[in-house]
Amino acid sequence: MSVYVKLSADARAPAEPSKGPLDLQYEDGPDGVTFEYDLHPSGALRVLRVFEDTPHRIEACFSSGAWLQVVGTYLRSGSQY
Repeated sequence: MSVYVKLSADARAPAEPSKGPLDLQYEDGPDGVTFEYDLHPSGALRVLRVFEDTPHRIEACFSSGAWLQVVGTYLRSGSQY
């Protein structure tokens, strides 16, 4: 399943005019790559690129105050990255 993240308006770059929340999508690919997310103990949200037979890669990381909502698959326990 893909991961969808809604960022707060404050998460935009200072030079970028704020137009409300920003939605980001990390779409699963036909090549077998999928995206999952997990939460760091600090509250940071990490979006991970998940491969079947190699270590996961952190695709994006958002501080606890930068994201409002996330929808997708939570990283399975026991997975490595």
